[in-house]
Amino acid sequence: MSATDAEDSTRRALDAIDAEAPLIMVLGGAGTGKTTFLHELRKEPRGRQVFLAPTGVAALQVGGQTLHSFFGIPPRLLNPDEVKPRVQVRRLLKKLDRVVIDEISMVRADLLDAVDISLRIARDTSEPFGGVQMVLVGDFLQLPPVVPRAEEEMLGRMGYEGPFAFNARAFQAREARNVPFTTVHRQSEGDFIAMLGALRRGRGVREALDALNDACVRPHRTGVLPVILTPTNSRAEAYNARGLAALPDAGRAFGGLVQGEFGLEGDRLPVPEQLHLKLGARVMALANDPARRWVNGSVGTVIGLGAHSALVKLDAGPQAEIEAFTWERIRYGWDEPGGRLDAKVVGTYTQLPLAPAWALTMHKAQGLTLEDVRIDFGEGAFAPGQAYVALSRARSLAGLSLVRAIRGSDIRVDRRVAAFMEAFEAES
Repeated sequence: MSATDAEDSTRRALDAIDAEAPLIMVLGGAGTGKTTFLHELRKEPRGRQVFLAPTGVAALQVGGQTLHSFFGIPPRLLNPDEVKPRVQVRRLLKKLDRVVIDEISMVRADLLDAVDISLRIARDTSEPFGGVQMVLVGDFLQLPPVVPRAEEEMLGRMGYEGPFAFNARAFQAREARNVPFTTVHRQSEGDFIAMLGALRRGRGVREALDALNDACVRPHRTGVLPVILTPTNSRAEAYNARGLAALPDAGRAFGGLVQGEFGLEGDRLPVPEQLHLKLGARVMALANDPARRWVNGSVGTVIGLGAHSALVKLDAGPQAEIEAFTWERIRYGWDEPGGRLDAKVVGTYTQLPLAPAWALTMHKAQGLTLEDVRIDFGEGAFAPGQAYVALSRARSLAGLSLVRAIRGSDIRVDRRVAAFMEAFEAES
């Protein structure tokens, strides 16, 4: 994808915002520039806006707050008459011009409806989302919302056709301005892009699988240690434990520091509070370096350990001393004297922004770009979009290898999502 293509997609999305379209859908596959759009939206003031996400980790990445914490919505199924925003929440909601939600594919229909009801109540209007501009960003063909079976059955009894954000009643009440991001720039090989596109949509899967298996079921290219992606936490942790145990160095433990309010509502901390590193350990950076020596997802090998830092030889760059990084937990509020939205830091977590990187779960790899990836499907992918998320992390076929052949059962595409995305792109 050229810089011009990326800029055009971002410009169309920003133009829709500036034209005051009430509901804007910015959807596209992996590596199509959605994160670039979010960065551009932050750069210049466009009214009073908040950046939200469905999970704590996603909220940290977007520099905002979770939907549940911002709106004060409990993490359970709610009847519409149970949605009652607190007084302090109402004051803030009255002042908003825009709500930006990232990772919209993981937002449940009932949660989006609770957001809609909260905004209507706070702003004393029956207009969808209280008249606040909504910008929904993500890819429904990647990871879906987490819905336990009992709750999915209950959602059906409540009248929902499915658990996805586009099944929300509020979504049906407001016509969306669709802005598709369709040109891939993470990969440059036409054949590889076509294979990924087939798996993402569930069309031409057999041909795509045969081509991928022919090219990638092999030992990884020599001279490189790839990041292994696998479906489950237990499998990833086993790879990492074996990798660390095999190193003779005694290593060093780094302790993280939590200050203030930094609960992630069930999500894990971005890096463990006790991080054990050794010389020779494979690690991944989990934050962007202000000096741009590394980015979130950069992989390397530990070649030195200090009291408060690690010296890492980056696979795609020089060696760099990586020191502690501070993640900030944001809570939005309203500054009455200043008459402006206030993004207040209510908690911090300080730790080396490194994680063992012999292996990661496919879920944690969402959003990353990796030069060398080896995929171990183990017992098989268990969620729609999971295999696509894993395969699309790789920049090239040369940098992708498979422990075993991908099976047709590893490729899961929810028909409801596929139908919605077809309609989305047709209307665009």
